[in-house]
Amino acid sequence: MKTGIFVALAALALTVFAVPDAHARGGHPGQNVDQRIFGSILAIDVTDDTPSLTTSLLTAIAKGQPGKAQVTATLVFETEFVYNPTGGCPDGFPLESNVISFEWAEIYSDGSVLSGVATEGQLFCLDLALTRTVGSLTGTIVGATGRFEGAIGSPWSTEASAPVGSNTVTGTITVDVD
Repeated sequence: MKTGIFVALAALALTVFAVPDAHARGGHPGQNVDQRIFGSILAIDVTDDTPSLTTSLLTAIAKGQPGKAQVTATLVFETEFVYNPTGGCPDGFPLESNVISFEWAEIYSDGSVLSGVATEGQLFCLDLALTRTVGSLTGTIVGATGRFEGAIGSPWSTEASAPVGSNTVTGTITVDVD
């Protein structure tokens, strides 16, 4: 597990220097974010210590407003999904799991960083055929530097989906900078 963490940190450090310059469109700091996310998600901790929880690491590229960024995130959710067809999941996804935590950060080539945490009590969803997962999460910005200075406390939302048995993930992220 330590090797995986070091590899992820090395990849993150590399992207700070390797991702092309992403200047904010419109020329002012604190701009709203509206991006598409493309990347991979990997379960990194399903152990006997916490058999009821799964921890996953996401690495992705975000493209759109205000530019291109490297994204990293951790998702911790309950491993067991519960059948609840009238619950909080979208149509076609009647199996739900409680999200314990979701934290993410975007790093831009100019050194700007934007990070957020999810609000408690949200769901991670699975279809009946056990072939696709979806998540629609909201939260608050907890870290902001560079062009995003002053964005702490702003609301964010993300929607993402991933096929079961594959590590690919796609989605969107929006931040309404106050």
